[in-house]
Amino acid sequence: MAFHERKYANLVLRLAGLVLFGFGALIARHLFGVADPTAKFRALPYLLALIGMASTSVGSALAVLGRHLFDQVDLSSRWTIHAYGREARSRSARLRGCDAQ
Repeated sequence: MAFHERKYANLVLRLAGLVLFGFGALIARHLFGVADPTAKFRALPYLLALIGMASTSVGSALAVLGRHLFDQVDLSSRWTIHAYGREARSRSARLRGCDAQ
């Protein structure tokens, strides 16, 4: 049984999402406080901004979706792999050839 299928996984994933979201918010607050346009180029603020944005994005996804982040979805037949892939490609190429004329 995978972790996301357990009973408490939804709560744990949502709490982890809130923690990550809060961590990203703290980083953003720090970056807004130290903004100095006259400062020389430094890589640390850019690295912090990258970590903060990624943390906030992943945190919001986890907080909103919880274990449903791992749900399987149905794909339309257009996006699935067919056993007759070669025939479909050759038919598609023939159709494109007819359209070009």
